[in-house]
Amino acid sequence: MRYLGGIFWSFLISTLLGYVLTSMTGDPFSFAPVLVMTVAFSIIVAIVGDGIITPDTKKTVE
Repeated sequence: MRYLGGIFWSFLISTLLGYVLTSMTGDPFSFAPVLVMTVAFSIIVAIVGDGIITPDTKKTVE
């Protein structure tokens, strides 16, 4: 479920970013770059979520 949420939000952010950037440059909106950004953002989220950010397993008992 965590990956589906990441893919969903990656798709929404990629669509927004693609629309805004193409509007700023005056180009027509293309869906292919949005899908590429979605895949890239999803991979980055998976790597950061599973590899870099780890739960703190060292608990100090006082």
